[in-house]
Amino acid sequence: RVTQGMAEELIAALDGARRNPDILGCVLTGHGDVFCLGGDYQGAGPRISGRMEFGRAHIDLFDTMARFGKPLVAALNGNAHAGGFAVMIACDLAFAEEGATFGLPEIAHGLFPLLALAVVRDALPKKALFDIVYNARLLSGDEARALHLVNEVVPRGAAVARAVAAVEAASRGNPDILGIGRDLYYAMRGLSP
Repeated sequence: RVTQGMAEELIAALDGARRNPDILGCVLTGHGDVFCLGGDYQGAGPRISGRMEFGRAHIDLFDTMARFGKPLVAALNGNAHAGGFAVMIACDLAFAEEGATFGLPEIAHGLFPLLALAVVRDALPKKALFDIVYNARLLSGDEARALHLVNEVVPRGAAVARAVAAVEAASRGNPDILGIGRDLYYAMRGLSP
C-alpha cells in the first residue's frame, strides 16, 4: 500500500530522475507478486487534517508523474487495485504479467475511489468506469488490454524486462523533443482545441 511517506519519496525520486540527463526514463513496479493494492488511507489517522495531507501527497504524486518529461512505464508484476490502478493509469505505458487483475474495488469496503478518479476518469469511458466502480469489478489482463489500459500481457516474470525495453525504444530520439511532446500531452488533457 502507498503511504503518504512513500508517495512523498516517490515524488522526490521522480523529480531527481527528471533533472538527471543521464536517466532516460523510469519503470515503476511492485515487490513480489503485487504491483500495488492502493493507498494506506487508514495510516493517515482519524483526523481530517491527516487525511487531507494523505490526499495531497497522492495528488502531488500524480502531478509529478504527469510532469516527468520522460517515458514512465508500469511493469505490472501483479494486481493493481485502487490507488495502484491509478498509478498504473498515470504511467505512459503498462505491461501486465499474466494473472494480474486491475480495478477500483473500494465500494466493496464502504469507500469510493475519490483520489483515483483524478487520473482514471480520463482513461475509461464513463459506462466502463462506473461498471468497474459500482460493482467493485476486477479486470483481467486481457480485459484491461481491450480497454487500452495496458499495452501487453506478458508471461510471469517478464514485465520489468518488457518495460525497460519500452523505455529504451522511446528514448532513442532527441530527449528534449520527447520531453516537450510528453509535457504538452499532459498539459492539454481536458482542454478544448
